[in-house]
Amino acid sequence: MLKTLDQALKILNLFTSDKKSWSAKDIAAELKIPMINAYRILETFTSNQYLSKNKKSRQYELGPTLAIFGYISVKKFNVYELVHPYLKALSSEINEAVYLIKAVDETGGKNIDSILPENKVSFSLSLNKKIPLYSGAGYWSILAFLPEDKTDKVLSSEFSNLLNSSQLTPSVLKNNLNFIRENSWGYSMEITTPDVFSVASPIFSNKKVIGSIDVAIPKFRVTTSDISQLGKQVRKFADAVSKELTMKNINLDFYTFFKSQK
Repeated sequence: MLKTLDQALKILNLFTSDKKSWSAKDIAAELKIPMINAYRILETFTSNQYLSKNKKSRQYELGPTLAIFGYISVKKFNVYELVHPYLKALSSEINEAVYLIKAVDETGGKNIDSILPENKVSFSLSLNKKIPLYSGAGYWSILAFLPEDKTDKVLSSEFSNLLNSSQLTPSVLKNNLNFIRENSWGYSMEITTPDVFSVASPIFSNKKVIGSIDVAIPKFRVTTSDISQLGKQVRKFADAVSKELTMKNINLDFYTFFKSQK
């Protein structure tokens, strides 16, 4: 690792929306580096317009060169602008609530976006809350494609987040995971939320599962004959999102950030 370059990048990372300007003295104290090092790095960035310097306050702020890089990066990495239209299109096609679930780790995921149909009874599920991966089709779609040791860890955990503790056993969940692996979609009924039928399909980036698209429907609107068609529709959109993410070599890590900028 190049020590000076590492220090320079750490200095750039200090500039945030909450702390937009820094002095050389404050940066040296924050990073515990010699002030002369901080000053030289800051002046080098300033001469190349990565930073700008207020001559009166002697504070440094982000400069125009970074704005150009930021614009280029936003155009390429704005995963919200890429994925959100697919969620809207799916919701419009089936006229039901659609959710985007992001894999957080090997034990849980989060709803990070939702599209609710207009003028129709639907469910508004909580966003940005970590939910265990045994908690219904949207989460099973992630769990099914994790490494076997990670899957076994969830299967051996206590299923404590269920409406009915006896409705889901490790053997039942194994069967559901096998179905999802074979079909690339799965479904569940009233696992953690009353009266909710869920059908979902996994999302991949470069062959790694990173989330799922989940449709939540009041169970009175679903018949047995509907399930297969719904599964195929959700899979179609999940496959399209996976293809886009893989082509751009990005994942869902910054989805919530870009969403918050809208």
